[in-house]
Amino acid sequence: MATLTIDGKQVTVEEGTTILKAAEKLEIDIPTFCFHDKLEAEGSCRMCLVEVEKMWKLQAACATLVSEGMVVKTDTPQVRAARKGVLEFLLINHPLDCPVCDKGGECELQNLLFKYGSDKSRYVEEKRRFIVDPQSKYDDLAVGPQIIRNMNRCILCRKCVRFITEIAGEADLGTFGRGSKSEINVLPDIPVDNPYSGNVVEICPVGALTSKSFRYKVRVWQTKATPSICPLCGDGCNVKLWTKDDKIYRVTSRRNDFVDEGFLCDKGRFGFEFVNHPHRLKQPLIKKNGKFLPADWEEAIKLVASKFKTTREQSGADSLAGVGSSKLTNEENYLFQKFFRVVMGTNNVDHRVNSRHLLPSPSLKAKNQIYSTTNSINEIEKAKLIFVLGCDLLKEHPIINLRVMKSAMRGNALILANIESTRLNRFAQDELIYKKGSELTLINGVAREIIKGKLLDADRVRLSNSEMEKLREKVQPFDSQKVSQTTEISSDKIKNFANTITKAETVMILCGKEIITHPQSTEIIDSLYDFLRLTGHQDKDSCGVNLLWEDCNSLGTLDCGVLPDRLPGYIHVSDEALRKKVEGIWNAKIPDKPGLDFNLLLEAVHQGKIKAMYIAGADPVSEYPEEDYVKDALEKLDFLMVQSIFLTETAKLAHVVLPGASFAEKDGTFTNVERRIQKLGKAFDPLANSKADWYIICMLAQSMGYNFDFNSPAQIFEELVRVSPVHTKLSWQDLNETGK
Repeated sequence: MATLTIDGKQVTVEEGTTILKAAEKLEIDIPTFCFHDKLEAEGSCRMCLVEVEKMWKLQAACATLVSEGMVVKTDTPQVRAARKGVLEFLLINHPLDCPVCDKGGECELQNLLFKYGSDKSRYVEEKRRFIVDPQSKYDDLAVGPQIIRNMNRCILCRKCVRFITEIAGEADLGTFGRGSKSEINVLPDIPVDNPYSGNVVEICPVGALTSKSFRYKVRVWQTKATPSICPLCGDGCNVKLWTKDDKIYRVTSRRNDFVDEGFLCDKGRFGFEFVNHPHRLKQPLIKKNGKFLPADWEEAIKLVASKFKTTREQSGADSLAGVGSSKLTNEENYLFQKFFRVVMGTNNVDHRVNSRHLLPSPSLKAKNQIYSTTNSINEIEKAKLIFVLGCDLLKEHPIINLRVMKSAMRGNALILANIESTRLNRFAQDELIYKKGSELTLINGVAREIIKGKLLDADRVRLSNSEMEKLREKVQPFDSQKVSQTTEISSDKIKNFANTITKAETVMILCGKEIITHPQSTEIIDSLYDFLRLTGHQDKDSCGVNLLWEDCNSLGTLDCGVLPDRLPGYIHVSDEALRKKVEGIWNAKIPDKPGLDFNLLLEAVHQGKIKAMYIAGADPVSEYPEEDYVKDALEKLDFLMVQSIFLTETAKLAHVVLPGASFAEKDGTFTNVERRIQKLGKAFDPLANSKADWYIICMLAQSMGYNFDFNSPAQIFEELVRVSPVHTKLSWQDLNETGK
């Protein structure tokens, strides 16, 4: 530790801390252009110069390490003159086009000029110009599908280039030329087209880099920034929605170091157009004579309530079924399952519509092992070896992919095992390409190799003799020749993997969609836990098996009980004591017989046992592996009601369609892959005549004679906390900016 004085205030920080970071601890602002705390310090802009006692010249605060007894001054006449000089030099060639520059209103150069600069210029010569088109006044150059560069505005902080190389692990942007002719550019025919390209626009301190989707659309001071959560994968990145007149104009990061570290993938940054898409459903639709006709809410709700009541009276409660969605908020999914158990009187409710092979519903004790991640996102880069199985991280979890890349670039081992090569293999120590469906054989084969090769570390492995014998017996049939033939991976690669994973200090396993939807998913997960125990990596920091659920609220939907045999918090419906407790909170009876999962629901529809279905937020026709099978089933229903923001393939089959709201039009919470619960922010009211999904459920329940009188998602969440053991000790107020 080192104690120093900055502007008369003492602060103690760790050795290796820079003056800039020490000043931040004291809330002393030192201006910068080139600095970003997730990038290597470059000290090129010189804007952060400070005066250090006993040093003969000013020092760059971003690159100067503290020492014991150091005395720093950040606001002396010499420092202010230096900053003023830096700004004057930058303006020698920088165009004074703030009124037309798209960065106006949030430009760091503009802001610092107001604080330190002069309103007069001593420069009378002609400004340097990087000419792209002699006929154009602005010299804009498209360097990527979304990225526009104007080199005349660039101050050569190189944050964009450093981000591309240090964080994104790419090389599609660089610095060319020297001195006054230096420019940021791309190689011919190689545009900035990596999955994280939009971050260079956000970290650019001036208007040198802008995005096609936002530039010249609206002035930033005319917009409202609403904090929210990206809904496009399970990582749970924090975002700001910039809106005006009920329209999203752009999405930027809202830094949360527990999750995203302030970076977004391009899908999350530019994939918001669906919110204001012209094909959004804007009012209820009722099908008459095979055609949808617009209706008002009162007519639509009364019709749906009447159909459900009639079906229940004539065919019984178990002739009804509900399908929720991992795209809805926790509050909406909680209400949805409560609606079916209390109002409809059945446990026929599920949301898992994308697989024929479902993981069994976990118990309260097993939930953390089967349905969640063992480790936090923050721990990923601490693991000495990361093993990715059945997951293309870039496609499924792009921000977790960044964490894995960072770990590999820092020297930690990365081993991939997939059915085909992925883009992450550039950073991997080894990549195992196996035959589809042979995952279990591969895992057991490696375990056998560890036992056979006597690679066990007796100091780390805590298996009893009986446990070891049981495991040895389990993997005995998986000899190297058989495993190699089944997986199509060479015996040498399997042996090398066994040797590497045994020697690793810590091992973290990441499993994706391929494992979650695998026919042998339960067996694979069990074998992976055996694998950790065998190598001595169980119950250690930065070690564990992590299931990376795909959708934005997959884990939250499970936690909230949209399952046929589990109430919120994984309470089994047959657990009388816990069920009675929930009944007391709900003031209603709950069926004790487990309902049917989605696969069994489809069978029951084909058998004529399920007569009516309510689908909220899901599109099983498009998501289920066998489209014709699910389509045929839904067409056989006497009544189908779909709640959605678009007229999906499933909605086209419905008798009534109710327009829900997108994530930008409602409050609520999502639970990401590490079980971090984070708040959404309502940027504007639901478009046209659509309504928030939680409100629609309340309307329908009240129309059927039940008192769902919730006024807000906050009120729903507080009841969820009372019901669910997973959500105890939480409150709406406790969910701060980083989530809980």
